[in-house]
Order: sequence, then structure tokens, then C-alpha cells
Amino acid sequence: MPSQRLGFGKDGSVWATRQGSALKVHERLATYTRERDVYWRISDLGIRDVAAHAVPRLIDWDDQLGILEISIVEPPFVLDFASAQLDHPHDFPDDIMQSWLAERLELFGPLWPKTAAVLRVLERHGIFMLDVHPGNIRS
Repeated sequence: MPSQRLGFGKDGSVWATRQGSALKVHERLATYTRERDVYWRISDLGIRDVAAHAVPRLIDWDDQLGILEISIVEPPFVLDFASAQLDHPHDFPDDIMQSWLAERLELFGPLWPKTAAVLRVLERHGIFMLDVHPGNIRS
């Protein structure tokens, strides 16, 4: 049973459990499935961290309820793969991607090189993140 809300956003809410894990309750099946599949990839590859950023470990999941149970990680970390795609990058026009990059540079400031390193490592594993902000990648 959840005990404390750790966070919430456009894809759902995250709750701490009394057992020390987190439950991510998704609003939509599509984002749940996307995130579950990314965690399956991470688990299959044995990834525990990416460019010295901890990655939550998938503990359990419920396809009917759209809930993932994951470990809780401390900064530096990378999390929230609900908007990520596997095996191919998001298909946006160049001007949109340039605007996205300019926004990330502003958001992360001097931490952008570390963040970009995290994204490059994920991409080498076929994981392409879109929802990139300091709440999801914290150095």
C-alpha cells in the first residue's frame, strides 16, 4: 500500500511504499507500456547506472492496472521513461529539434554536458528520451 506521494506529472503519480520502493501509477496505458518496455530493456541489459546516474530497478508491474514498482534512487539519477521510444529516435522536424535543444541548454545550463552524456549512453542502448528536464535527469 502506498504511503507518501513522491511526485506527479502528465503521465501519472509516483508513490513511496512502506517496503521502500516506489509505485508509478500511469494515467494512460500507452505511456505505461512504453515505460515498462524501457525498464524491461534496462533490466535485460543489466543497466544499473547511465553515465554515473542511477537508474531505478524494475521490481514488478501490473499490465491491467498500469502500475510499475521500481526502486527509489538518489541523485544523480535518470528516471521517467514514459515518453521514451525504443530503437528509433522521435521523428520531429529539424527546427523543432533545434528549439528543443535550445530549451534543454537553458534548463540545464552548465550541467548540460553531463545530461547530454546520459542521453548518448541511453541512445547506444536504443532508448530515446524526450521528456528531458532536471526532475528526470538530476546530476
